[in-house]
Formats: sequence, C-alpha cells, structure tokens
Amino acid sequence: MTGEPSYTEQLILRGLTSGDTSQYSFIFKEYYSALCHYATGIVREPAHAEDIVQDVFERLWQQQSAFHDLRHVKDFLYKATRNASLNFLKGDQHSKERQAVFLSEQEERDAAAELEVIRMEVFRVIYREIDGLPEQCGKIVRMSYIDGLKNEEIAARLSISLQTVKNQKTRGMKLLRMRLSPVVFALFSLFSNHP
Repeated sequence: MTGEPSYTEQLILRGLTSGDTSQYSFIFKEYYSALCHYATGIVREPAHAEDIVQDVFERLWQQQSAFHDLRHVKDFLYKATRNASLNFLKGDQHSKERQAVFLSEQEERDAAAELEVIRMEVFRVIYREIDGLPEQCGKIVRMSYIDGLKNEEIAARLSISLQTVKNQKTRGMKLLRMRLSPVVFALFSLFSNHP
C-alpha cells in the first residue's frame, strides 16, 4: 500500500478545500449522527449536542483546510466536537453541579474516549446499513435497537401488529448480519439499546 488517497477520496478532499457543497454534504451525512451521539455523551443534552456539531461543521466549511486523507477529516471532526463540548461545559453558567461531576469523571472519560470514538464509528456504519433496509424494516430496527423501545411500544406507535414488529425485527437483523462484518455486527449487539 502506498498510503495515497483513492480517487474518490481525492475528489472529496479537493471538494472540501474548494468549497464544493456536494462533497461537504457527503461528509455531513456521513458523520452528523455519530458526532451528535458523541457530543451528547459529553454534554448530556441532545439539543446542545446538535448545536455543537452544527458549529463544528460550520468551522469545517469556513476553514476549507487541506486534509491529507479522510482519516484526518474524521479526526478533526471528533476532536473539534470533543473540544467544543468541553468548552460548552466549562462556559455553561447553569451547570456548575454538572461541571463538578464532569470534572470528577474526567480521568474515566479520557480513558473511555477512544472506546467511544470506536462505538460512534460502529454506529455510523450501522446507521448507513439501517438506512439501506426496506423502509418499515429499517424504522422498526432503529426504534428497537437504537431508541430502545419495546415491541409493544413500536407496534402502538406505528399502528401495526406485534407479530409484524417481531417479523420485521428478525428480517432486519438477518439482513444486517449479512451486510455487516461479524465484528461490527457483534459490536452493534453489544452497544445497542435493545430492551
């Protein structure tokens, strides 16, 4: 391996540098959900996490920095999200108690930060595959394994039978097992919010 970026990767990197909105949109769609989960784990407020991630993408757009490869883009996004989340906690006047708890857990968080990045990358891959499932099947898998809803809750929300929910979950998991690598599928099972 030469370590040179692929042709597609070069197009994306050039697009980011030149301000190509389609390449920027690709990166946004690819990382937004995972970064929001990552920021929520730090600030513990999804609305603030979304604002932080949007600000990070705005910085990416405004900087139009030259990245060597997509790994550098990913590293930038995760580090910028982490730093912005930490800055949010430090500057939030209404969260003195939360900040004290956060600071006391800082060492534990630092040790877990790498594991969390891996977890978010697994979810990024899984979100992409779930989005590729048939619509109802994907919706049910997401509600069950990502949102942690019980079969009865899903059936009630979607106005479908409990057996349909069970069938769609089984179908979805079979499709995901075929599409995902065994390691990613195992990590998905480990990290999911399945009741």
